[in-house]
Amino acid sequence: MAEKFDPAHAHKLEDPQRLVELPPGRVVALLELRGTETVVDYGAGTGLYALHLAQALPGGRVFAVDEHDALLAHVDAKVAAAGLPAGRVVKVHTAENRVPLDDGAADRILLLNVLHHVWDQPAALGEILRLLAPGGRLVVVDFAQMDRPVGPPNDHVLSLAQIRASIARLGLRELAVHDAGSVGRYQVAVVAGKPAANGST
Repeated sequence: MAEKFDPAHAHKLEDPQRLVELPPGRVVALLELRGTETVVDYGAGTGLYALHLAQALPGGRVFAVDEHDALLAHVDAKVAAAGLPAGRVVKVHTAENRVPLDDGAADRILLLNVLHHVWDQPAALGEILRLLAPGGRLVVVDFAQMDRPVGPPNDHVLSLAQIRASIARLGLRELAVHDAGSVGRYQVAVVAGKPAANGST
């Protein structure tokens, strides 16, 4: 079974080197934002990337979703320091894999180094699918199986083929695949779309 993130490792999430190895601008580009969307940062942790998402959404908002209040406690200070308006980033605490948001609440969902924690949890994956609006976009960025100095060991992460299969099982249409080095130094990325009511993505 996939391992849960230990909040005692919060300092690792705050390491500024993460922003060098996985530039936020590249993550934001995968989401193809116009600036008015609602984005769910699922497994947002301390909000390091949620902040950058919010800066790209002058007319939208980010739901920073996590099961650990101790991690979400870091978010408010980041938002205040960045001078973002109240409500641009909304903290959402999950319990038992249930996210207290409406069906289709998200135009975009980001899973950043998260899928390897939840890939074998149907309840969590079901919530992700429920939250994504028809015509919405899911972006999965996760550690690659490769020689790297950061992240969990290779036997604790998914191969690119496993990531793609997990997304396909959700009934989403694959839009793009990025090998390690193109988006993040040590990450692969898969972009997928949820069919719209008319069947397009």
